Amino acid sequence: MTIRIIGAGGLGREVHAALLAMGLEVDSFLVERGFASGPVQNLPVRELAFEDHDEIVNAEFVIAVGDNKARLRIAEQLGPTSFRTVIHPAATIGPQVKFGEGVMVLGTGSFTTDIKIGPHVLVNPGCNISHDCIIGAFASLGPGTSLAGRVTIEEGANLGVGVVVAPGCVIGAWSTVGAGAVVVRSVEPGTTVVGVPARPLVRRQPDHL
Repeated sequence: MTIRIIGAGGLGREVHAALLAMGLEVDSFLVERGFASGPVQNLPVRELAFEDHDEIVNAEFVIAVGDNKARLRIAEQLGPTSFRTVIHPAATIGPQVKFGEGVMVLGTGSFTTDIKIGPHVLVNPGCNISHDCIIGAFASLGPGTSLAGRVTIEEGANLGVGVVVAPGCVIGAWSTVGAGAVVVRSVEPGTTVVGVPARPLVRRQPDHL
């Protein structure tokens, strides 16, 4: 079946590279209206027409958009369709590792055993996922992220570059963990944590207020 990548930026190009490493060919890059441009990596860039039933049912898609909420929105707009799961052959996959539809694993990294990864999760190169981890739909793991055993990453959570999460921690839905943070306690949904150890980000009020 024809494979089309939604998103023609840096992530789209990385997904294309991973698909080529898997021995798969891509038909084109698709972008939302107003963002079409010239060819990218010798492939055409076309506007995505959500209402074009024939185009949607006759293709597999990868939503290569870095923003987690945008991935969710596009998946909902596409509705029931086929999504390609992308697993770069450089990744090491152990037994009982389950990937949902539309997952993107972009390079080296390891998944040991008994791991569940939900739909449309982005796993950047160099991530190490230990036993009994659960990663919810539309979450993103930045390059070099390390999850110890029994970690749960809830839907839409965003982990920056080089984040380390201690055993048994829960990263709440749609929360953000800043680059280089070390999480030793669970993170509440919708919050942002930074630092070593990771703590909630406190925004200072201007002195004149």
